[in-house]
Amino acid sequence: MAIAMEENPNPMKFTKVFKVEPEMIDDNHHFNNVWSVQWIQDIAIAHSDSVGGTELMKKLGAGWMIHVQHVEYKNQAFLGEEIRGTTWVDAYGKVACIRKCKFERVSDGKVIFESETQWVLVDMGRGRPMAISDEMKALYRE
Repeated sequence: MAIAMEENPNPMKFTKVFKVEPEMIDDNHHFNNVWSVQWIQDIAIAHSDSVGGTELMKKLGAGWMIHVQHVEYKNQAFLGEEIRGTTWVDAYGKVACIRKCKFERVSDGKVIFESETQWVLVDMGRGRPMAISDEMKALYRE
């Protein structure tokens, strides 16, 4: 299902540094892809917390749910490396937004992976999508 989107003018970028821990290493001795999805969620929540979006979402009785997610892996990451994640809300539709993320190795700036996620705002009481208010959109703009 395609959702019409409009670009978010002046999106506020948010950055957080992650570290590759022992439990994140797979049998191939590098960062396991399962953790990238966790980091995408973690940075989205941290961004929302930092601007008051989580508080507003709870006040509205809403929650964000993933509808579509695309992750592109570009380089490997290894134990002990620091990875800088940057995220921003790139576009809005009536009930959904597109959030982009880029995760790059701090030591050399190489991009480890990038993502594009379509999040839908859901009325948790009804279990149905709900309109994203202008108040919510404004939280994620410079």
